[in-house]
Amino acid sequence: MRIAYCTNVRLPSERAHGHQIAQVCDALMKLGHAVDVFAPFRRSSVKEEFSAYYKVSSAIRLQHIGKIDFIESIFAPGVFGLWLMNSMLRRELVPELHKGSYDILYTRSPALLPALLGIGKPVLLELHQLPRLRRKEFVQSCNTCRLVICLTTSMRDTLLSWGVRADRLLVEGDAVDLDRFENLPQREKAERKLYVKTDRIIVGYVGRLKTLGMEKGVSVLLEALADLQKTKQFFGLIIGGPEEDRKEYEELARQLGLTEDDVRFAGEIPSASVPVSLVACDILTMPFPDLPHYRHNMSPLKMFEYMAAGRPIITSDLPTIRDVLSEETAVFCAPGSSESLKQAIVWVHEHPEEARLKAEKARELVKRHTWQERMKRILDHL
Repeated sequence: MRIAYCTNVRLPSERAHGHQIAQVCDALMKLGHAVDVFAPFRRSSVKEEFSAYYKVSSAIRLQHIGKIDFIESIFAPGVFGLWLMNSMLRRELVPELHKGSYDILYTRSPALLPALLGIGKPVLLELHQLPRLRRKEFVQSCNTCRLVICLTTSMRDTLLSWGVRADRLLVEGDAVDLDRFENLPQREKAERKLYVKTDRIIVGYVGRLKTLGMEKGVSVLLEALADLQKTKQFFGLIIGGPEEDRKEYEELARQLGLTEDDVRFAGEIPSASVPVSLVACDILTMPFPDLPHYRHNMSPLKMFEYMAAGRPIITSDLPTIRDVLSEETAVFCAPGSSESLKQAIVWVHEHPEEARLKAEKARELVKRHTWQERMKRILDHL
């Protein structure tokens, strides 16, 4: 089939959504389909081509729509710039999609639905969050789509309660490319690559430090490490950005009495370096707070990467996490509680064999959550 992936985000992008889009498109290519990507023209600090930056198939064709970056324009700041960009995309996409003779139109951008649904081709909508406004119109659009892919069970249940037809809904979280986790170095060599020198147990967090300005639990992790400081058994390795958030958490670490012997902030790293950073750790943490986004809409890429790395996972106990992980595959802690997180870290340390078995089961489970398996299930559902 010929598939058009349509989005209103900047591509290539260092943000996780860019990586997710690239993996979806690459998986579709590996399944034997032709994929064209349509995205708005945006200024970008990323200078590499789409395929080179994301290490995906060079046969994926990225076409930028428009010639003005409305988001960065001084004449259309903020929300107004986004509105102008979406209006331009809905207008300019139509002739491009008519020319392409596509079999399927795929998007994770609900703002583009009015244009895509008018093309007369099956539309697949992948939802990463639910709209707060114009719910009635949104439900009508969902019921007109061929398929609505929900990242979480909670998201599906909400759509059902709004009036979206059950036969339009499918739950599929995010996934991982297991090829990236082949032939990884041993822990000691991975540590050297990250310039980490410690004989303590490394407790890691890898990923963006905040989402949409919201905490992702890094402060809770730092508080737990501060409580554990007197034991001198644990070392925190926190990898992620952006720079202003990293500096904020570095200052918090200093206020908590943590030194460079207790925690290291490695900053942002390329996506290709993530697997090595994960195997440098002994324990991997996802201390998400109990906020609506994390409770209802989240399917974190880091969860599947953590599973693939084969390290014990400590995670906040949230319904979205329970969609994938259980007591057989992870250690749970109370969201927002540094005391609960501290106890979980100590438990993993004191029960190494049980923790190892959980990690092995998680690594086996993640084989069902590769990008190709995910996209195959989605297309088979049609």
